[in-house]
Amino acid sequence: MSKKNAKHSVFLTKKSTFPASHYHEGSLDEVEHMHDFYYEVTLYGVTNEEGYLLDFRDVEEVLTETVNKKVIYKTLNKVLTLPPTTENLAIWIYDQLHPIFKDLLYSVKLYETPESWIIYEGDK
Repeated sequence: MSKKNAKHSVFLTKKSTFPASHYHEGSLDEVEHMHDFYYEVTLYGVTNEEGYLLDFRDVEEVLTETVNKKVIYKTLNKVLTLPPTTENLAIWIYDQLHPIFKDLLYSVKLYETPESWIIYEGDK
């Protein structure tokens, strides 16, 4: 049983989504096509005096402002400096969020389809 005001290490995960297109040259060789990208951001840290890590609403606002508004209905080839693979997009999302969440940022899980995803935990 938890003691009142005890601090605990927890994982917090928030999901978000955005529609965007991309195309590939080289060995992937795909024409421009749309995806509804879904992603999960997981934070890890110690709960505060009130018993929570961060307010889910605050996390959602960061995801909307820092990631979604930059990519929604965009061609990812024009947003990313690297080829817009799912791997590079997951890394890009992580890099956008790391300056805000700092050491609390544990991972980004990016779904290209419900059956296919990438998890990036930073270069640890």
